[in-house]
Amino acid sequence: MVFARVSSWKYKRSMREEGIRTLEEYVESIPRTQKGFWGGFRGALTLLSIDDPDAAVMITLWESEDDLKASGKGTFQDAVGKIKQFLLAAPDVKNYKLDSAELHI
Repeated sequence: MVFARVSSWKYKRSMREEGIRTLEEYVESIPRTQKGFWGGFRGALTLLSIDDPDAAVMITLWESEDDLKASGKGTFQDAVGKIKQFLLAAPDVKNYKLDSAELHI
């Protein structure tokens, strides 16, 4: 079973790209050996709203519910802190069990 965190982000006007770039740089700086973040990590999607240039949705996938919860307590909160100056508010977060997936890029 795979678990997903779906977070909806609302950025200050014209700050979305800079906020996402800062977030990506932070994540890339975390050593791959740091189990607290990378343990159980399966992948991620970043969806940029076409209708609202200041909104995005991020989906992260995890091997287990425990991995999902562990990442949410530490690294996710740290990541939000790293980009809070770009955000209107903290992201809205919901957790899910993945039922099915098909991706062709």
